[in-house]
Amino acid sequence: MIVSLGEALVDLIHAPGEGEPRAQNGGSPYNVAIALARLGHEAGFLCPLSSDAYGRQLARGLEEAGVRICVTPPVSAPTAIAEVETDSTGHPRYTFHREATADRSLQDTRPADWLPKELKALHFGSLALAQGDDWPAWREAVVSARECGALIAFDPNLRTALIDDLPRYRLRVEEAVELAHLIKASDEDMASLAPGVAPERHVQGWLNGARTVVLTRGPEGAELWGPHGQHARAGSPIQGRVVDTVGAGDTFQAALISRLLQEDLHKAGLRDGAAKQALEYACRAAALNCARAGCDPPTRAEVEQAL
Repeated sequence: MIVSLGEALVDLIHAPGEGEPRAQNGGSPYNVAIALARLGHEAGFLCPLSSDAYGRQLARGLEEAGVRICVTPPVSAPTAIAEVETDSTGHPRYTFHREATADRSLQDTRPADWLPKELKALHFGSLALAQGDDWPAWREAVVSARECGALIAFDPNLRTALIDDLPRYRLRVEEAVELAHLIKASDEDMASLAPGVAPERHVQGWLNGARTVVLTRGPEGAELWGPHGQHARAGSPIQGRVVDTVGAGDTFQAALISRLLQEDLHKAGLRDGAAKQALEYACRAAALNCARAGCDPPTRAEVEQAL
């Protein structure tokens, strides 16, 4: 099983020209879990869900996609809300309501206690690092998964408005990097994390003898650096109109993890040709998501047909 660990919330999407917002399931790790399931993997999602109406909606979304809900039963705290406004290019801007919400109910619901026994890989990131009080509980689960031999994938996916203390947050990111075998970050992430530093320079500083890092650049595609000097680039295959970019990075991350696991590339060694193919696969999956409203990841068949 591949587990995605971190927040679940409901996006209230305010689209240009529309009246009432659309209530759509969201949260970066939640999206990754859905995307992994659609790509044909046994996927799990590890986060407390609320017993309220939005929590039930989130649970239905996981069940319909075939994702295992790892934490049961639901908790009484309310579901977190993200107000999402998209501009004329489809780019989202977020406002969060996340105080004392279900995804932060970690004192009585320790994430490490809910890890599945059979664990191939674990993805984490996003708001799991946003608050210093929450990070130790999430970190404990990541450490446990790593000690079990799982591939650990990390996506910082910064939401600066929610970070309690940016200097301390940067230290938490470095802790997360040390736990990860695969790191995906966007150029927007790096502009906030390391302003004034070339993004490619900063992410290459995360390399070690067993780590792969990927930098995504939106419409310009993505670039990968491997642990033994491997390097690859892939351009964005987006053609036609972009509906919006909600969930594009989450879909990219899921597809990248999927490709690495399908081909056992994380074990066999990532050759330049295989690295480029993995990037192209992930870019294609993200492009298909961008052609649809909201986060709506493609199936493996759709990605392979598009390639």
